[in-house]
Amino acid sequence: MVPRVRALTGADRDEALEFLARSPVENLFLAAKVATYGIDRRRLGNVFAFERGGEVVSMMLDGGTVFVAGFDPGALPAFVGQLGPVRRCTSILGPSISVLGLHLGLTERWPASWSGVSNVRRRQPLMLLERPPLIAPDARVRRLTADDYPSYLDASVHMYTDEIGSSPFKYGTGYERFVMQRLVDGDAFGVVDDHGKVIFKADLGPRLGDQAQLQGVWVDPALRGQGISVPALSGMLRLAMQRYPRISLYVNDFNAPAIRAYERLGFVEVGALATVHF
Repeated sequence: MVPRVRALTGADRDEALEFLARSPVENLFLAAKVATYGIDRRRLGNVFAFERGGEVVSMMLDGGTVFVAGFDPGALPAFVGQLGPVRRCTSILGPSISVLGLHLGLTERWPASWSGVSNVRRRQPLMLLERPPLIAPDARVRRLTADDYPSYLDASVHMYTDEIGSSPFKYGTGYERFVMQRLVDGDAFGVVDDHGKVIFKADLGPRLGDQAQLQGVWVDPALRGQGISVPALSGMLRLAMQRYPRISLYVNDFNAPAIRAYERLGFVEVGALATVHF
């Protein structure tokens, strides 16, 4: 059979999840969305599969984030064609080789729409923790609630701006709702000082089955270098692992202190992602 790309429908949900489960840590972002929403263009975006011999070898979500699962050299130009000359996403995420190849193809074919980036994180080690953290926890860590919203929002905005290099509000006010939803869902953890200020925070992002992804780690800049982050992360992870015993994360390869901290906690590298932010 000739290799082909096809748009998936709701009837393909189980097939998509089966493919994504072959690399469950790497594909958690997309697998969690498909498991939650099904393949519904209105709620998820378009999902495309690239097939060889009738078998799916790569998959792409065309949504607010473009996510590529798996790698096949023939899939990348096919996905470039599906994304087209009008960029609707704010980022591209997935295995490094797939993301960098896809972005190169898009910028070569439609430079006006796809070459203007905020930053490109070319290699982000993908790390996994499957046992209790090796460091004694900070007992002050707790789940944050809606009562913590103002300070947690400030911390989240600072974290995003430091990480991405631009404001999370540049596309509108949706970030505020996103932050509140994390509090409502019980996915935000932190340390709050005696004045009600969040001085450390960390969040759970995508989650599916026994696995969740650690995101949004931040320490108040005035307190950095005082050894707060690792014990606080240990406390957060112990709480999170009561629900999700497998915690993954991805981190910029140039952030050597963070990588060392995650290794001290017991994380091991299991792959590499890349992210393009627009």
